[in-house]
Amino acid sequence: MNRIFRSPDHPLTRSPDLPIRLLLLAPLALLLAVLSLADNEKQLTVYTPQTSYTIPVNDREGQLYLSIMDLVGPLGHATMRVDGHDWKLQFNSADARFSEGKDKAKIRGNSVDLNGKALVVDNRLLIPVKSSFAVLSALLKKNVEFRPEARRILIDNAALHFTAELKKGDKSSLLLSFNQPVHPVTTQNENSVKLIFKREPLVSEITSQPFDDKFIHSLSFSEDNGTASLVIAGGPDLNATVSGDGKSVTIQSAPAIATATPSPVPSPESASTGSTASQSTQPGIGPQTHPSFLVLIDPSHGGNDQGALLPEKLLEKDITLAMARRLKTELEDHGISARLVRDGDVNLSLEQRAEMANGLHAGIYIAIHAGLPGSGVRIYSPAITSATEPVGKFHPWESAQSSYMSRSQALAQAVAEEVGKKQINVVSFKTSLRPLNNITAPAIAVELAPDPANVADLSSQKFQTNVAAGIASGVAHARAQLEAQR
Repeated sequence: MNRIFRSPDHPLTRSPDLPIRLLLLAPLALLLAVLSLADNEKQLTVYTPQTSYTIPVNDREGQLYLSIMDLVGPLGHATMRVDGHDWKLQFNSADARFSEGKDKAKIRGNSVDLNGKALVVDNRLLIPVKSSFAVLSALLKKNVEFRPEARRILIDNAALHFTAELKKGDKSSLLLSFNQPVHPVTTQNENSVKLIFKREPLVSEITSQPFDDKFIHSLSFSEDNGTASLVIAGGPDLNATVSGDGKSVTIQSAPAIATATPSPVPSPESASTGSTASQSTQPGIGPQTHPSFLVLIDPSHGGNDQGALLPEKLLEKDITLAMARRLKTELEDHGISARLVRDGDVNLSLEQRAEMANGLHAGIYIAIHAGLPGSGVRIYSPAITSATEPVGKFHPWESAQSSYMSRSQALAQAVAEEVGKKQINVVSFKTSLRPLNNITAPAIAVELAPDPANVADLSSQKFQTNVAAGIASGVAHARAQLEAQR
């Protein structure tokens, strides 16, 4: 016998025969159920650019499980049809089939590993929390980031970033600036303030930042059980004030002084996140966090600028971002701090990209491109036909690279050698390419250029990982020489 289940917001879910009183009580009951989720109950939070929602998870057979309809229902039109032991999901235009007791599902015709058996409990299909990333990726065909330890899922680059700026004085203050409005729950202890973000997709690459200040001692970030938190420790009676637009929070020793929230100075990074927050040196942390040696990775194009139009329905802006993320991971595996100019689909001018590199005092700048024709990788180092001498501390914009030419060429050679060791064809060029000539650091551009007969290699994990590993090895080999010349 077939049974049909629909997501709660489906118009056919509510029968017209139900008493009016029950219809009125249903939304209230749902609200109370959500509000009654105790802090110690296990949950998972899903974030999209438009909304966020939290669903309960439960221990089953030694791991955590969730309801598939709870997971996908808020994201679109979802119905479930049961045929024996098979549960068939229709989600928007995608089909999926789950089988009770089986550890694999069929989604859009492809097999997906569930990392555990699909279970049926109280006429609800449950899947392991570990499989939520794979299931959503297959259904949505969008970028899905899963933070498993915290049980948080970010869809379509929904991450919220922040910067922190310490302002010292007779009464120091810490200004936290966000690229979207926030509504944190604030708790205060004698020597700390905790901001709890239950609905905002706040992320940070740094978990703790100390401050050399007698009023504000440290800032720490953590995430757990579907929420994120910031804890600011310092002197007694710290006070947190949220600005009227919700885009900044000021931490100050009590009594707080009622002043207008300062307007942060726009920076290239704020353009990449849509924020007007003050410039930071790591995503989410302010000027105190300059690493001793930072590699800035610039995925070319983005936003309205799609880049090269490639076969196989590929866009250069998507290829460069995926490649940049892999390179960042490879560099960090070598113990090298790395950062992306953009980590989403945003518009950035060439000037903004160069300004960010120069403002962060990057140890190395690497631009990522993709294009045809070719076979392998092309590596570009800057070429300046006529350079103007610096005037004092100021470098002419069009020839700012002139003092770094030899280091850029040495970097390009080291990267070319290491990429070649991965059995990848490498061709090196010198070219007057923006924004390389505007950057006051060793700078190169790496262009992915696979065989025209195998254009799909541009997006293949194997190809990108090999290239990223080669670039990271080249940077690691060149690092000591470059740092000695800084």
